[in-house]
Amino acid sequence: MDSKILAIVAVVVVVGAAGGGALIYMNMGNGGGMPDGKDFDQSSGALLVYGNANCDSKIDSADVTAIQSLIDSGGYEKVADANQDGKVNSDDIDFVNDIISGKRSSVYYRDMTDGPTEVQYPITSFMGVHQFVLMPMVAIGAMQYMKGFTLSANGVSSATMLQELYDTQTNVNTSYNMVDVEKLSNLSEKPKVIMCHIKSLSNENKLEKSGIQIMHLDFSDFKGSVSAIRTAGFLLNLSESADSYVSFIDDVIKKVDTKILSKLTDDEKKTVICGYMTNCIDHKSGTYTPMAEAAGGVGVMSDDSNTYVEFNRGDEWILGYNEDMFFYMNSWGFSEDIDTVNQYKKSADYFTGLKSYKAGNFVVFNSIMPPALMVAYMAEAMYPELAGAGFGNEVNQEYLETFYPAFAAGYTAADHTFVITYDMVKEGL
Repeated sequence: MDSKILAIVAVVVVVGAAGGGALIYMNMGNGGGMPDGKDFDQSSGALLVYGNANCDSKIDSADVTAIQSLIDSGGYEKVADANQDGKVNSDDIDFVNDIISGKRSSVYYRDMTDGPTEVQYPITSFMGVHQFVLMPMVAIGAMQYMKGFTLSANGVSSATMLQELYDTQTNVNTSYNMVDVEKLSNLSEKPKVIMCHIKSLSNENKLEKSGIQIMHLDFSDFKGSVSAIRTAGFLLNLSESADSYVSFIDDVIKKVDTKILSKLTDDEKKTVICGYMTNCIDHKSGTYTPMAEAAGGVGVMSDDSNTYVEFNRGDEWILGYNEDMFFYMNSWGFSEDIDTVNQYKKSADYFTGLKSYKAGNFVVFNSIMPPALMVAYMAEAMYPELAGAGFGNEVNQEYLETFYPAFAAGYTAADHTFVITYDMVKEGL
């Protein structure tokens, strides 16, 4: 696979007068720029396509102006190097103008694993791996370009809003990090691209040798998912729909800021530990702690290069954190009636000795939810008096009605369970 480099940021923390703050994505406009030679940051919310010289959400004439300014100053920024030849010159202006006019048949994007990578533009057939990819891609209208999908049996039964996908496409899954090559070969049309949310598939080399390009975009990361959705949407010629999806995420974050973060001092924020997969503890650099922090919590685990650490029975190191809340991620269907007591007991199995559990602040979340929904439910769990009763369900209902209207018809989020609290199950424990 063609490789070269990385991406530019724009995540800022806005601190309110009361000491609150919301994580938002700020598009760096023309003139924002980066120091010479800098590349994209996948957490920025920017469109990760080279030639997006001002690092905003689109490629347009403003990028031509930014590239010309670099040429005039003799500077170099990787984001402005549209053809990735190591120089910023008039060729890059021509390249960007060709993107704008629809004359390009390929572009370079920032791949999470391989850096700058050339890819067909627009992508006309692809396969998505895991619900982290499938849910936003179906939501923005990309199902028309899908040739098969990969999703675990549990994922299929949980992500019930994807039923139309299940009815029309073939699942070539063997696991969350592998595509079954034999099933893939039996498809009537093979995808040209496979989009995944992890740094590599376990059988990636075999897939690439068969002529399929593997794209790695950070769909699973709360911050990175915005750039991933924007970039995939652009490459599929669905930028407008992708921008609408991102706007929904931004709106949820703004609601949390207005309702909660702007009214809290730092000392009033709840401390949080997040767990999943029986005994895995999420670090600050993991998948779920950033969501809890966007919801107004303070992650107490380290910002380690490893995204998680395992907690084993008898370990005492976790007792020293003295956390206010423990958020555990499990998964069940959007339409499923579950045994809440049993689900809570299984989820808490390793953690009954923690301060948060003993205080009744162990909360179980349905991890099949997209990140924006998770943030809303987490915010309500930590600050119910500020969020208001039913805040999570309101956001969930709006999401479904906006992006899955057929599924939402006759569906009421409030009639289903997405969060299990101690108060909901205490009589059965």
